Amino acid sequence: MTFSSFLHRIQRGLSSVEMIHTSHPRWPLPPGRAHLLPTIQISVLDSSFNPPTLAHLALASILRPSPLSPGSSADIPIAAHPSTVDFDARLLLLSVRNADKQLKPGDATYEQRMEMMVLLTQDLARTPSRDLHTAHTTPLESIAHESNVAVAIIDEPTFVGKSALLLDFLHKRISDLYSGDGIIPAPQSLSPRDSTSTQPPSPKLTFLMGTDTIVRFFAARYYASEGAMQTALHRFLSPAENDSRIICARRVSRGVSREEEEKAETQLPDFVRDVAPADHIAFVDIGEKECAYSSSEVREKIAKGDESWRTMVTPRVAAYVEEHRLYSPA
Repeated sequence: MTFSSFLHRIQRGLSSVEMIHTSHPRWPLPPGRAHLLPTIQISVLDSSFNPPTLAHLALASILRPSPLSPGSSADIPIAAHPSTVDFDARLLLLSVRNADKQLKPGDATYEQRMEMMVLLTQDLARTPSRDLHTAHTTPLESIAHESNVAVAIIDEPTFVGKSALLLDFLHKRISDLYSGDGIIPAPQSLSPRDSTSTQPPSPKLTFLMGTDTIVRFFAARYYASEGAMQTALHRFLSPAENDSRIICARRVSRGVSREEEEKAETQLPDFVRDVAPADHIAFVDIGEKECAYSSSEVREKIAKGDESWRTMVTPRVAAYVEEHRLYSPA
């Protein structure tokens, strides 16, 4: 099936989520072996990827926060606790209906963005994971960074809606894999003591975003009312409902003041603190250069003929942009 076919299925309402690329057929389960834990931790990088930048790559390679240790204060930001745990799987997600961004003349088409996202998965598979505590890459010898990455598209503009749709989709996909109705039958080499692992693990989602995005996430103007925002965020964050998490990268963003970004980290709405456990929202650094990179600046530099845009993307993405003459003036 072509990328255009996937796009048409989504836009016609024939499916809610379309997987357009997986690094192996058993995704999000680990390749070649059983997953023995009751949950499977999946990071979700939801962006416009117009084009993917090194900031996307840095955020996508971040490690999963470790649970707070016994006796740790819930008032300490999770980013202050070292982490040496990787996600079980990663997902790059493109919404074909964004609340803020519509396709503009000169933009990459959705199909072209999908192709660049697949290229980014190849770079991600070769990128060491980044530790939340130090914001530095962790050597591959100490963290087994498996190639367990997928690319999907969805027709839903909000994070709350995406969380619900993805959970439904992933529950079914994982169940199908375990029951033998999916692409690969359930593993048959489990010992009796591992019998509990024959029950499909439950997906847990961590959404990766920048401070420019989290500012919008907690802004009432993006909801029908203040009450609607509280209801939506409760559904997203509450362990009794979607139980989704957020890792937010500190950014240097145009259009969002430094004061707004700092406020997003230090002054979360009181009701969010009441709903979300301490480990559900983390703020991290992704690198001095990467935090300033943006897709919009790449597009502007290309349009102006400024070759420095190449330092802001991976070589694979740069070659694709050049081959397809993306963002260049007509």
